[in-house]
Amino acid sequence: MRILLVAMPDAANNFHRIIKVPNLGLCSIAAQLDGHEVKLADLVLVHKNIRVWLKNLLEEYRPELIGISSMSFQYQSAVTVMAICRLYAPQAKIVVGGYHATLCYAELAEAAAPPFDFLIRGEGERAFPALVDALDGKRELAGVPGLSWAREGIFRHNPQGELLDLRQLPLPDRSVRVLDDFKYFDRKLDCVESSRGCTMPCTFCSITGMYGASFRCHTIDRVIADLTELRRRGTETVLLVDDNITLDASRFRRLAEAIVENGLDRMEYLVQASVAGIVADPELIPALARANFAMVFLGIESVLSKNLQLFQKGDIREKTDQAVRSLRENGIGVMGGFIIGNPDDNREEIREVFRASKRLRIDLPYVQCVTPYPGTQIRRELLDAGLVTNPDDLSRYTGFMCNVRTKHLTVGQLNRLMNWENIKAFFSPNMFFGNYFVRRREKGALKVLLNNFDLIRGWFTGDQFRSRHKF
Repeated sequence: MRILLVAMPDAANNFHRIIKVPNLGLCSIAAQLDGHEVKLADLVLVHKNIRVWLKNLLEEYRPELIGISSMSFQYQSAVTVMAICRLYAPQAKIVVGGYHATLCYAELAEAAAPPFDFLIRGEGERAFPALVDALDGKRELAGVPGLSWAREGIFRHNPQGELLDLRQLPLPDRSVRVLDDFKYFDRKLDCVESSRGCTMPCTFCSITGMYGASFRCHTIDRVIADLTELRRRGTETVLLVDDNITLDASRFRRLAEAIVENGLDRMEYLVQASVAGIVADPELIPALARANFAMVFLGIESVLSKNLQLFQKGDIREKTDQAVRSLRENGIGVMGGFIIGNPDDNREEIREVFRASKRLRIDLPYVQCVTPYPGTQIRRELLDAGLVTNPDDLSRYTGFMCNVRTKHLTVGQLNRLMNWENIKAFFSPNMFFGNYFVRRREKGALKVLLNNFDLIRGWFTGDQFRSRHKF
């Protein structure tokens, strides 16, 4: 069977000139499709004239099955992509999966004339090949785990399958990519997963809606084998896409040590970490430095006790100071993740987040507004409080366009305040001199400066950092 897997073009961040990240999940699914012809189109690399590019691919390849992966903010693009596929590959069946399909499957299936034939909930590595077997007549649709499918115009929802044993998964198949020019600044970028899931109760996060409260790990040998393959492919920067790799800080340290032992430390590494986890093992950060970890995205979330309580993060303020200080002492850059626009936030409290970022010497403040993502506890709480001003247009759910007011600020006031404080932070000399984020980067300061002008645009339009792709 000819199978086409498609990742959406939406890049909901303010660093589109700096980083373009591949979809690793579709490569993992492709590795399960032995005996079939598979291609993967990651539209984040197409960006312009997507309709024409996709039309040419569909007419040349003539897929029989098309798999669409979509986050919630990307679903509007997914609907457009599915319409293009219907027009230029009418013979193909279409299946949609990913976070949005998992968290909103009933709503999507009950819509008038859904644009897909099948929907997969949860992990696709087992369900998608099972669907392929069913379409080949080797099994019944009713036995495909996590599948939603129509009979006589009514969608049926099969029981969810058990979570996968990650130790049984083969390495991702990146050879199926139609495009492969992913970059971090001037360096060839790719992704690796070493673990999946999270057990933390953060109210703003949808990970537990996808996997439940679980944490599963690949073996370190398997991760090293994947990194070795990336080195063979010429990768220079590796992004670890784990949901919360620091849930087991000692294992993370052992992985960093294995990177050095296997001579893989000439590639640089980027990773997301929790504040509590990164300081749980005192040897972890020095080990990361030896393994050439260049940047850590640190989930600080807030410097205000009341908001940390709202997020169920605990009072991690002292650990935040410790984590940032230790990372910088070891030569590792810090991207600090913060969330503002919480119910009781006023102007002064939002400004304090930016001031604290400067005091902490965060290299890159990554300040998002609280966003009521489907399937999260905070969405239910904010809807009940009447604070969600946009419950339906999920294309604005990027984290940078405000969809929630506070008790003290309208959405417009919150957008402008967030943008103004970002403008001050990103045009500060501290962003360009002695900053770990831009050091050793070809044209790094220039690319950051160009990206900063999106902040000025957002000041006038209110849609800061909306993805600039064009169909």
